[in-house]
Amino acid sequence: MSSGAPQPGVGRVIGGRYLLLNQLGSGGMGHVWLAHDQRLACEVALKEIVFRDPGESGRDRSARVARARAEARHAAGLRGHPHVVTVHDVLEHEGLPWIVMEYVSGALDLSALIALRGALAPAECARIGLAVLDALTAGHERGVMHRDVKPANILLAPDRAGSPYARVLLTDYGISVQPDGGETRYTLTSALVGTAGYLAPERTRGGPPTAAADLFSLGCTLYCAVEGHGPFDRESGLAALTAVVLEEPRPMLRAGALEPLLAAMLVKDPVHRITAEETAAALSAILTPRSRPRTLLDPGSEPPWAGGATHTAPSRDRPVPEAPQSHGSGSQWYAPSAGQESSSAPPRAGSPGTWPPAREPSAAGPA
Repeated sequence: MSSGAPQPGVGRVIGGRYLLLNQLGSGGMGHVWLAHDQRLACEVALKEIVFRDPGESGRDRSARVARARAEARHAAGLRGHPHVVTVHDVLEHEGLPWIVMEYVSGALDLSALIALRGALAPAECARIGLAVLDALTAGHERGVMHRDVKPANILLAPDRAGSPYARVLLTDYGISVQPDGGETRYTLTSALVGTAGYLAPERTRGGPPTAAADLFSLGCTLYCAVEGHGPFDRESGLAALTAVVLEEPRPMLRAGALEPLLAAMLVKDPVHRITAEETAAALSAILTPRSRPRTLLDPGSEPPWAGGATHTAPSRDRPVPEAPQSHGSGSQWYAPSAGQESSSAPPRAGSPGTWPPAREPSAAGPA
């Protein structure tokens, strides 16, 4: 933030308790502030609902307020999850709700990190993906669909030991929904909710939010992290939506071992898309290839989503592996620039460790 004139709103006290210190960012629902909790003497993040259209009808305003309360309720249901930003409370100030959240010191969202440092290494993308998938799965088990998984909604922060970007946190349940929860839908049926280029094809056609749709969005997010740009990035939102429905992702150049998995996550038909359990197994295999099930190492075996093999997602009680550390003058964290050799590049087909492995011809000859 600029060190010039103070931001409008700085110094206000919300709910008789929270002193606004600095605006951290803005989104479709409003502003996020760094605030000082004067009662507990600690810093928190406050999300402020903003009505940008003065002519907005009372019905629309009520819907936005109710949606903020729903966001707080959905995120609070995941309180304590290691990969979800904690929501502490929701309060009303001057007739509008404010969501009180955990302040993640030193955090940088994945979109900003990519802009700052460039594409990430495949193994680091797999680590981030496994953490976000764990958070999404916890929500899906409660019937809550996120609907807006994208790089800007993934925070990377230091852990207690000070390792940068070691913590992975999913945030912004502002447009999440619980389809079978019996709650009121606060989004107009004619509105397309989500971010162009990251929405699943079935969502652009008006289909219901599902776990499979969130998984597609996670695939787009990991593609962006490893390639440095989204799979359906275009000059306009409409063009991006069209590309999601009608075009294949741009060819991957840096994805290495992630490439076949991302292709399976970005399958347009949700019926044939890889499942969350299979995705978790595949991401774990990329992180710890020596512990992969033997069937994945056999040259004649199929990838996990092709043959109906079952895989169990890693337990949420087990921490996600730490971020790779730097070695010497280089680092395993970021993908090498074009022309450099990557240690994460996939081995040649048929060699030990290839995933998915190459098929061996049957006795009857090639298929």
